[in-house]
Amino acid sequence: MEYVVYCDESRHEASTEHPYMAIGSLWLPRDQKDDLTKQFKLLCRNEGLRGEVKWNRVSKKYLTAYKHLVDFFFNQESIRYRVIVVEHSKIDVEKYHGGDRELGFYKFYYLLLKQWFENNDEYLVLLDFKKNKGSHRYSSLRRHLERSVQGKAWISDLTVIDSSETPLAQLCDLLTGAVAAAWCHDLVSGRPKSELAQHIGERRGGGSLHLANFNAQPSKFNIFNISLK
Repeated sequence: MEYVVYCDESRHEASTEHPYMAIGSLWLPRDQKDDLTKQFKLLCRNEGLRGEVKWNRVSKKYLTAYKHLVDFFFNQESIRYRVIVVEHSKIDVEKYHGGDRELGFYKFYYLLLKQWFENNDEYLVLLDFKKNKGSHRYSSLRRHLERSVQGKAWISDLTVIDSSETPLAQLCDLLTGAVAAAWCHDLVSGRPKSELAQHIGERRGGGSLHLANFNAQPSKFNIFNISLK
């Protein structure tokens, strides 16, 4: 099988308001990419959504529309989602990442992706553009992933995209933003974002987005809390 993996992150800059960061990924068969993209774009148009779909744009006016986008994800059997959440205060940048917080960030990206790579499959990994201090971050991430799956799976490419022009990457942003908000206790009862997060949790079957899965095995909607000592 060949897969496309859209990636996005939320709350990755440490602050007192954002105790957790989330790195999310949307996985789908590559031969369904074009059709699923068309379906998602048509849904957005029919719902009256113009411009980029983002967690930060969830509002009362478009709450129902955004719920329908969430339903689109859960109704598509071929799409899966995985997100890892990491507590910023537990990251020892000096000890494990040579004082380089950005390096640590991409090590977590490595853990996000490596766990779901399956033997004999091929992956196109698409990351939302992020301005890095190190120009080699993406090539380094690809190199280490290729080493970890050498002879078992293949990475056809690992590159950056503009999420504003990539509908399914926007769906990944929406789900990742919801998970990050839940873990950072940034949801106010009765507000549109809280209602949307609750809707995602109900469709997921766990009731709350603050509940992590017991393991990182592939599933429809996997939330994995990276436990750091």
